[in-house]
Amino acid sequence: MGQIADPTIDQTRKEDSRLGRRMIAPAAIVTAALVIYPLALGFKTSLQSGGATFGNEVRWVGLRNYADVLKTSKAFDAAVHSLEYVAMAVVLEIILGLGVAVVLHRVFRGRGVVLAILILPWALPSVVSGLLWRRVFDPDSGLLNAVLLRIHLIKEPHVWLAGEASARGFVTLVHVWGVLPLVSLIFVAALQSIPDEVYSASAVDGATPIRQFRYITLPLLRPAIAVALTVGTVLSIGIFDEIYVLNGTALNTRSVLMQVYNTTFVDADFAHGTALAFMLAGVTACIGGISVLFLRRSAT
Repeated sequence: MGQIADPTIDQTRKEDSRLGRRMIAPAAIVTAALVIYPLALGFKTSLQSGGATFGNEVRWVGLRNYADVLKTSKAFDAAVHSLEYVAMAVVLEIILGLGVAVVLHRVFRGRGVVLAILILPWALPSVVSGLLWRRVFDPDSGLLNAVLLRIHLIKEPHVWLAGEASARGFVTLVHVWGVLPLVSLIFVAALQSIPDEVYSASAVDGATPIRQFRYITLPLLRPAIAVALTVGTVLSIGIFDEIYVLNGTALNTRSVLMQVYNTTFVDADFAHGTALAFMLAGVTACIGGISVLFLRRSAT
């Protein structure tokens, strides 16, 4: 025999559902006004001719702006630079973050002070970090040149951000300096969730610390590594402040986001600028979706 539905329970569920919709309605309206509407307006702009910016007749060009962006050499070079930033930054952040987390996972005197110092670069705004490091790399009165001249490793001041690969390397180091604390804290939290009994049991079986790290720590850190990879990749794709403060809009360090800024506001080409911005947003969304799928598989 089928169960008889209780009308009181059904009425309660309907009232809870209506209450829930009323509660989220203000947030949904604000989100639509501040996020969805600007996105829709920006996507509309990316489908129009650039002449609309200067008061000319609006012409719909469809996806031609996206095709034009893909054909430009500056956008291609910026995409290559962004891939370099992502590759270098993510590798350094994962390796150094794991090392810092393993050290900070152990209890020692002054651990709280070290954690406070570690968080400081992450707490600083990226613009402030860029200004601090610009003083370090300054060719005339920078700290780096002063130290190297004092110990006689160089004979004259060096312009550190003038080269091709070296400039992007220094920008990456500044970016990693700001993101590394966040990645390290992710790994510290993950290490603290691993029971000590697992290591004790493996030690009884004769496992060395290296084998424990390889066969116990790393497999159990897979979700944390996925989170750190996602955070590091997304932040590296969106690198802007460090580049702008350290080297301006120079071509040798220009990222995709910097190219979006230059196309949109310097060249006043809003159509192609928004098209490039939506392409960058699409790539970032795909990376986020892949990360979510990986995390779900890791959790099951």
